[in-house]
Amino acid sequence: MRLTAGTRLGPYAIVAPLGSGGMGEVYTGRDTRIDRIVAIKISNEQFSDRFGREARAAAALNHPHICQLYDVGPNYLVMEYVDGTPLHPVESMPELVSLASQIADGLIAAHAAGIVHRDLKPSNMHVTSSGQVKILDFGLALVKDTPLGVADDTRREFLTAEGTPLGTIAYMSPEQARGEVVDARTDLWSLGVVMYELATGVRPFDGPTPAVIFTDVLSQAPVDIRARNPDVPVDLARVIDRLLEKDRELRYQSAADVRADLARIARSREDHRSSDRATVVPRGNVRVRWWMVTATVLAAVIGWAAWQFNRGPVTSPSEYVQLTDFPDSVLDPSLSSDGRMVAFIRAGMGFPYRGDVYVKLLPNGDSVKLTNSVSARYGPVFTPDGSRVAYTQITRTTEGGLTWDTWTVPIGGGEPTRILPNAAGLAWLDPQHVLFSKIKGSGLHMGIVTSSTGRTGEREIYYPDHERAMAHYSYRSPDGRSILIVEMDRTTAFQPCRLVPFDGSAPGVQAGPPGAFTAAAWSPDGRWMYFSATVNGTSHLWRQRVPAGEPEQITFGPTEEVGVALAPDGRSVVTSVGQPRSAVWIHDHRGDRQVSTEGVAFAPRLSADGRRLYYLLRQSSLRATELRSLDLMSGTIDRLLPDQSVAQFDISRDEREVAFTVMTDGGPDVWLAALDRSSPPRRVVRGGSSVSFGAGSDLLFLSLEDTRNFVARVAKDGSGQSRVSELPVLQKGDSSPDGGWVLAFAPGVGDGSSPRTIAMSTRGGEPKVLCSADNCGGHWSADGKWLYVGGGSNDALEGLTVGVPLGPDGGPPDAIHAMLQAAAKGNAPPGMRILKERLVAPGPDPSTYAFVRQDVQRNLFHIPLH
Repeated sequence: MRLTAGTRLGPYAIVAPLGSGGMGEVYTGRDTRIDRIVAIKISNEQFSDRFGREARAAAALNHPHICQLYDVGPNYLVMEYVDGTPLHPVESMPELVSLASQIADGLIAAHAAGIVHRDLKPSNMHVTSSGQVKILDFGLALVKDTPLGVADDTRREFLTAEGTPLGTIAYMSPEQARGEVVDARTDLWSLGVVMYELATGVRPFDGPTPAVIFTDVLSQAPVDIRARNPDVPVDLARVIDRLLEKDRELRYQSAADVRADLARIARSREDHRSSDRATVVPRGNVRVRWWMVTATVLAAVIGWAAWQFNRGPVTSPSEYVQLTDFPDSVLDPSLSSDGRMVAFIRAGMGFPYRGDVYVKLLPNGDSVKLTNSVSARYGPVFTPDGSRVAYTQITRTTEGGLTWDTWTVPIGGGEPTRILPNAAGLAWLDPQHVLFSKIKGSGLHMGIVTSSTGRTGEREIYYPDHERAMAHYSYRSPDGRSILIVEMDRTTAFQPCRLVPFDGSAPGVQAGPPGAFTAAAWSPDGRWMYFSATVNGTSHLWRQRVPAGEPEQITFGPTEEVGVALAPDGRSVVTSVGQPRSAVWIHDHRGDRQVSTEGVAFAPRLSADGRRLYYLLRQSSLRATELRSLDLMSGTIDRLLPDQSVAQFDISRDEREVAFTVMTDGGPDVWLAALDRSSPPRRVVRGGSSVSFGAGSDLLFLSLEDTRNFVARVAKDGSGQSRVSELPVLQKGDSSPDGGWVLAFAPGVGDGSSPRTIAMSTRGGEPKVLCSADNCGGHWSADGKWLYVGGGSNDALEGLTVGVPLGPDGGPPDAIHAMLQAAAKGNAPPGMRILKERLVAPGPDPSTYAFVRQDVQRNLFHIPLH
């Protein structure tokens, strides 16, 4: 039955019919939650559970040449609306190369995610008015059961289905026609059929019945493409012929290889046209002809050099080899000097990683756990003789502080041994000398130092200017003259790598693209720097030629790559491949339920009445981190600041304003906006972050000064900025509803020198220690009667939140430190609340709160470099 305009399918309203077919009907629709036009495919039958799971997997794909699947209903699919026309034959061969290259780009992303289309044909690929190809219906014939694929039942379906279009059969690969196991190469065959048809106007395999077409696909060679269209260049004909190899072992093995050959064809055509233009000179003008010949030769030399340095994609997803197979996450890979072993940390998101150290003999050895207690660890590296793995471990001292120390453990198992205190991110320069990070002073000011293994001859190489900044990893170049450094800035955000001279004579320069870098490596010849970097919200591998080449992204696709361990011969890399996910959940009288359904959702805050949830969302399709609100009764979602990328926020108690932090090239700034959009957002403070609402019309924020940070206040109009206290802090947290108290992470408070989380009075008075050496977090309840503390970086409050009753002034009790320690050991004093979540955002009553759950799967992969 055809649906009429206005019919509702969940949150989607039907707008108009688009078309129909044997499987169902297609409509344009509108997502009423965000006012987005979508395409809705309604099936004649109810979807199976397996189909739903597969379709949701396809929804993870996000690529400019793939029509995105947004949602799955009981018998309908909600997809990106593509305003375009189906592919049709073209007269221009450059246009054909461009179209095929875009299709290959989309297939690279899909195949990297383990998704095979199985129904590529011109009607499933539309071209927009701007010339952009969009592959439609991705995931409707999803194959993702095993690394090799599954036995394909498409042939049986097409042979037995009434009214099956012959065109669909004409694009099937031989292995698909035989009902065999299929993999990504079946899509490459279909791409060859499409290219043949675009070039000639006819299909290479056609006939009056399915049986005739199947016979031709299995046993007949197509008519030579140049016999049907002599304008097809020889090199392009070779690409199409190879795509149509009946033996898939002789076919192209990856879409990346197809794209590389098409790129070479496009470049050679352009070079040929440039050469033709360059040699047209007036007869008799000898001087001009001499210069033009010289320019032509020079262009040829430059072109040859460019070809040498850019021979196509550096990596191909079809060549990735999985090394580990954990159900959760592994990170921070490091290879032994002979490349035969890899060490890594098994842990989830968040640096420093909380997990155990493992080692694995490559390629097929078992992963062996070397440590037996979950602690904050990172930076595993092999000792020069390969007998032990060294790593950084953050350990609580008997005095209640934390130390960042280097430990080692035998690769065959045994007791770990601490070898260097206050030495993190350690790496060996040779058997007698090491490079490491050292904390200077009582805070977390970490820089790069070198010394002997016995710590004699210690010498500083680089320290960031700001006392809150930290240099975590360092990598010396093969010639020993330079060091690549992975560092955080004064806001604890990872920065681009820093390239500094090993002799410490200069602070160096940043290298790589603008972004957050978490690992680096050198090629064995020292000509390339490799980076693991998050750029525009997604993490991939990059490289840059030394000394001043342009940064070049070398891995792509919907998954992310974190960590970079280069093989000793420089011809491959080991990295962690996966995709982070986190969702916001609500706990109330109905129990736990997930309320965010896409992307990475975090930083939840509930309104005072508990009816609205505010949170941040980062999607792979967006470069920005959006602030959203969710009406928990109606399910309506609102994009509050669509033009701003929000790093952190706070909502006023009357829900009329939002104060938020925006990251810029110059650092973070504090902004203020009206939630009803009655006035434009305005910047209040430059060089500030971690903003929250204070007393009256004041905002409280972290003031980022030249070498130190302080908690400061400012009026909403930007006037009257002043420090709340002269106590330097490392970070600022939440503030109480009346603005009288604020949480901070500060060094040198109490009876120890290690940083600790404190509650600071904005009206004066001594701060109160909450977590000794733990950078825990906390939120006040809306009525100011409770402080919920959780999320410590060490063992004390890991995995739980403690609700502490407050006094009349909204301040924590004097004994809160001891109360939290007792609660962490299972001896909570009467009146305290224990919640089994790491850190919650409280609601209007103790039974209502929001929290975040993470679901991350990352495994190590071996990736060849070309």
